[in-house]
Amino acid sequence: MNGTDKILRHIADQARQEAAGIMDKAKEEAARLEERARGEREEILAAARQQGEAILAEARERAQVTAATKKRRTLLAARGALVKEALDKAWESILAMPDTEYFDFLYTQLDKQNLAREGVLLLNAKDLARRPADFEKKIGAAAEKQKGKLSLSEKAAEIEGGFILSYGGIEENCSLEALFESEADVLKDAVRAVLFEA
Repeated sequence: MNGTDKILRHIADQARQEAAGIMDKAKEEAARLEERARGEREEILAAARQQGEAILAEARERAQVTAATKKRRTLLAARGALVKEALDKAWESILAMPDTEYFDFLYTQLDKQNLAREGVLLLNAKDLARRPADFEKKIGAAAEKQKGKLSLSEKAAEIEGGFILSYGGIEENCSLEALFESEADVLKDAVRAVLFEA
């Protein structure tokens, strides 16, 4: 082996050692980078998991609130429907009362009015036709108790039940419609108490 071959071999050996050293350093650097990337990936995944859990918890809470609100609305609507049905049945039961009971009811409503003046009482056509024989006498007596005068009009009022008091062009609506409307809150509260407070 001559001198040149030795020098070339020495250069080649040295190059191999340097290459091996560079390769080892590159592998170490790659391992460090891979470890750092793995750590960053774990941090990103943990943050994403945490964010996802927070979003899921918030969505679950919103869904529960929405469901509770919907349940309350449905319950209120059902209660409202039951109250309306009960009031409708009360209305129908008054209109379906036997004549004696119905007119006794009208007399009690009449006694609640201010009758201390001269006026006319109007009934609907059905009630005019079925009124008791002593109806005019009874309404006149009720007015006399309060120092008034009351007669029955032969003209029918456009109401479903109850009566209208007319005093010289001024009318007091004492119809069942007006009674139910004026007492709506009281009636609804009474029905709710019976239906829902047990």
